[in-house]
Amino acid sequence: MPDANDPVYMFNKHGAKGKRVGQAAIDILSKAQPTYTAGDIIEGFGEDYTKEMEVAINRGIEKFQDPFYVLVLTKKEAWMTNVIRNYFAVRQTPPYARDLIAEYKHFTKTLYIVNGKKGQIKLLWSLPGWEDCKVVSRRPDMYDPDLVSWIKKAYEGKLDRDKYSFDEAA
Repeated sequence: MPDANDPVYMFNKHGAKGKRVGQAAIDILSKAQPTYTAGDIIEGFGEDYTKEMEVAINRGIEKFQDPFYVLVLTKKEAWMTNVIRNYFAVRQTPPYARDLIAEYKHFTKTLYIVNGKKGQIKLLWSLPGWEDCKVVSRRPDMYDPDLVSWIKKAYEGKLDRDKYSFDEAA
């Protein structure tokens, strides 16, 4: 695995500093990839997810009034073995599920409500990518009832809300 702090992966152009992710991806893909089990990937994913969620919540506490929302977009990179990316967005208002389904077809979209003062966090809903939504809708008896309910409510526009509360179900 390349060292992310190696100067070859850094840039500083016109005062904008950052990392060259593309170069790191090419370097990784040019070498044989280790085989990981699903358990290995989930274990690593969970640790990073928890750390990033904590950072997002702290950003929300500093920036927004309670309650606020954390939207997590998750995508498995098709062109990179064993790579799952999460993007955490902190918001004062919840996004509309139907908009997210249309805009982020290949991402899992997960929405949490947070009350920083009380230390509360609650999962409101999680929607898989568009193709997975269609698969679940065709055979709802084979999937988790919460997932089926969230997908159905998203299709019906019932997850397109201007606010949620901790006391109600999504």
